[in-house]
Amino acid sequence: MTNSLRTSAGSHERFMVLEVFSRYAGFTAMLPTMAGAANRCVIPEHKFDIERLTELLVSDRQKNPSHYSVVLVSEGAMFQGGEMVFEAETTNAFGHQKLGCLVRCGDPDAIDSIVPMAYGNLALDLLLSKIHGRLVVLRNGRYDNMPIDTVTASKKVVNVKEQYNIDRLRPHYKSFEMKPLFIMTSEVG
Repeated sequence: MTNSLRTSAGSHERFMVLEVFSRYAGFTAMLPTMAGAANRCVIPEHKFDIERLTELLVSDRQKNPSHYSVVLVSEGAMFQGGEMVFEAETTNAFGHQKLGCLVRCGDPDAIDSIVPMAYGNLALDLLLSKIHGRLVVLRNGRYDNMPIDTVTASKKVVNVKEQYNIDRLRPHYKSFEMKPLFIMTSEVG
């Protein structure tokens, strides 16, 4: 979706600020930024300086031949001196704050189409085999399953020190050797 909106940002020579789902962990802002869909991203794991973000976006816009820049903002991101604000104090059945949904769009690519189909089939296979309490996953580039407890036992957040450049407000682009395909995964399980 972000790549599609870049055309509008460029044709109008604008700053594009896009909020993405990610109240507690900034992976949904980090991964597209790493892929080149945005110039900058701000994440819940690090309170950002709004003046520094503005300075970076202005510089990015000036360097861009089409005179635009894009920032992805995780819904839980906060600027220095700010706190997370919930518009409604309603909760779901699990006691978590309910979220509004502004936009969900974009054409799926092959991965977006194939992985959910495979996950659905794997989950059905587990049910038909009377295997419960498991979650289908991609591990080491292969489909697998693991106990749900493995995933829910700890909170998955961006490791700011290793994965996020707090001065440049974007992912670190160095030392990919022996790193997982997706930065939020680990070798655990």
